[in-house]
Amino acid sequence: MSRFATVVAVVVMAAMPMAAWASPSLLGPTGLLLIPTAEALGVSQWNVGASVLSGDSEDVTALYANVGVFKGLEVGASRAKPEGTGAETFVNAKLLLPQPMPLELSVAVGVIDITDQVDTSPYVVVSHTLGGGLILRHGALSSPQVHVGFGSGQLDGLFAGVSAKLGDRLDVMAEYDGSQINLGARLPVARNVEVTAAALDGLNDFGVGVSVGSPW
Repeated sequence: MSRFATVVAVVVMAAMPMAAWASPSLLGPTGLLLIPTAEALGVSQWNVGASVLSGDSEDVTALYANVGVFKGLEVGASRAKPEGTGAETFVNAKLLLPQPMPLELSVAVGVIDITDQVDTSPYVVVSHTLGGGLILRHGALSSPQVHVGFGSGQLDGLFAGVSAKLGDRLDVMAEYDGSQINLGARLPVARNVEVTAAALDGLNDFGVGVSVGSPW
């Protein structure tokens, strides 16, 4: 834990973030596919969702909800049930550091599974939006973001991800969750409703989720 505390202190001194809209990951906390990002819900914003993760070893179903409590503070809960075992409820929290830096970095510190139902996982993560985009044959790839973090517990050290918008609607994502590579996409299918699909665990497993968010 001392190593993690040192990394948190260094990153906190190096950058302060701007808040941004965030969508839930497949296990609940806002982020990409499985990893958290330095983005959070605004005050009184919320989302709820459900997902299924299917793998060779077991299938997991999850229900989750998140809400922006104060400026920069998001809290949430996830209830995950692996196939053949009982369900566990995780309480999660994320805090955005409040001041932007010239490099437009965002920094968040958070904890997944605060009550240690399975494995308490503190983390720090930095996100940055790159300028410009790429023009592809089938549409523009815009708003590219890079996310890098360090955590313990379920996050297992260094994690990182990239995300971008393909065309006007589709968000594409790639990440390393501390042990495996995951690839996926998120698509709005109706007002305030998003569907996320992903190849997980080194592309051996599959996950799909649907979420509904606040309309403001």
